[in-house]
Amino acid sequence: MKQKIISSLMCGMYISIGATAYVAIGHGVAGAIFFAAGILMVSSYHNMLVTRVFALYAFKQEHGFKVSDILIALIGNGIGCVVYGGILSLTRFGSEAKIENLKGIVSARLEDAYISMFIYAVICGFLVACACLTVKSFPDNKVASLGLSIIFIATFVLTVPEHIVADYFFFSYYSFAVGFELRFLPILGVVAAGNLIGGIGTGYLDCIRRKEQNLIK
Repeated sequence: MKQKIISSLMCGMYISIGATAYVAIGHGVAGAIFFAAGILMVSSYHNMLVTRVFALYAFKQEHGFKVSDILIALIGNGIGCVVYGGILSLTRFGSEAKIENLKGIVSARLEDAYISMFIYAVICGFLVACACLTVKSFPDNKVASLGLSIIFIATFVLTVPEHIVADYFFFSYYSFAVGFELRFLPILGVVAAGNLIGGIGTGYLDCIRRKEQNLIK
């Protein structure tokens, strides 16, 4: 339990680091690629990123994830992002240009309809699941697995950027730098639900496929 809590906190910080790069660089391909650094740190050092848990939840016999692990990751990732956002607010990172980038990111979410965010979040959950499952598809080819993971992550950042942990960071840092908005809370709920459906759904579909191909029992 202790290891899972620490891992979930660290995963929140890792994604926050990737999201920090995205805020610093701004919109575009470069920002999307460097955002993937957070996911790669998760894959390398800790595994309790909630969207990763969603994707691998179907493979219970192999990974042993439980419903309680989803809750631990969901809460722990959020706390990690808040802590990181608070620390970052004490640095010189918050230049006018970066704050304007952040305001643009947050405004896009505040001005969007819930149904739009939910659909975005489902597709994002699917793409993150695909990134997580590349290791299973190419167990002996780390280059292919790494390359596809970066492509999947960059794709969701450029097209359907509704990732619950990234939003944790954007809203946390915005709250410290600009001010808290009560509207953040229902948005986080909608995005979490969409990511869950997209991630778990994709995980189960891949689990069924692998069982049919006798890749797993």
